[in-house]
Amino acid sequence: MPTALSEETEVDEHVDKSRPPESGRLRLDLGGRLLRWAIVLLAIVGLAAAITFAALAGHASDRARDRTDALATAKSRVPVLLSYDHRTLEADLDRSKNQTTGRFRTDYTKLLEGPVAKAATQKQISTKATLSGAGVVEVAGPRVTVLVFITQTTIAPGAEPSVSASRVEVKMQRVGNGWKVAGLTPR
Repeated sequence: MPTALSEETEVDEHVDKSRPPESGRLRLDLGGRLLRWAIVLLAIVGLAAAITFAALAGHASDRARDRTDALATAKSRVPVLLSYDHRTLEADLDRSKNQTTGRFRTDYTKLLEGPVAKAATQKQISTKATLSGAGVVEVAGPRVTVLVFITQTTIAPGAEPSVSASRVEVKMQRVGNGWKVAGLTPR
C-alpha cells in the first residue's frame, strides 16, 4: 500500500531530469537582477558625470574670477609700487611693501629702503607711474601672471621731467581672500 510519501516519490521519479526545475523562472530572476544592476550602474555613472561636470564648471568659474580679481588688483597696485615722492617717501614705501608677499616682499623692501630711498632723498626725486594697459598671461592655481604697460614720469629739481614706458610681468599671488604682488620682472 503506497503511502503519501511514496506516491510523491513516484511522481518525482517521472520528472524530466534533463531540464532544470523552473528554468524559465530562473532566467527571469537573473534577467531581473541584471536589469536592476544595470540601472544601479547607470545611475552611479550618471551621478559621477554630473559631479564631474559641476566640479569642472565650478573650477572654470573660479579661474575666471581669479583672472578678473588678480588683473584688477595688479592694475591698481603696480602703479603704487612704482611711484614715490621724496617728500613722503617713508609712507610711500610702507604702502608699497604692504602690497607685496613672499620672497619678493623681502627683496623689494631691501631695494626700496636701500638704493631707491637713498637716491630719492639725495636727489629729491619723485616718480609717478601710470598704467597704460594690462592683460592676463596665465592663471595657474593661486598664481596669476599679468603683463602691464607702465608709463613713468620722473621729476628732479633742475632737470626736465623724464618719461619712460616699460612692460612689466607681474606675478600675483592669492593671499587669504585677496591678491598681492609676488614678483615684478621687466620685459
